[in-house]
Amino acid sequence: MIGDSFWTPKRPVRIALLGAVLAMVVLHQSELFGLMSSQTLILGWIPVQIAYDVAYLLVGTAILAVMYLVAPEPPSEHEPTAGDSASDSATGGSDR
Repeated sequence: MIGDSFWTPKRPVRIALLGAVLAMVVLHQSELFGLMSSQTLILGWIPVQIAYDVAYLLVGTAILAVMYLVAPEPPSEHEPTAGDSASDSATGGSDR
């Protein structure tokens, strides 16, 4: 079961994604870099902490986009059947 997981590093791209996610976890701790107390401005008006947060957000979005593209298709048993609909699943099944 674990061997079939998306996170099992079988291909180089998955190894890189796993490393990127782990790096993002460490980089999320921006207080460790002293950015909270910094008075530095980027481009003369953006505080360095906000610039860091925007860059972090953009890199995270790129990682998620690559994950979406690399993720395998779900097995056919996870596909909704013709009898399933959004209203049935939202109400917990058929009308009683």
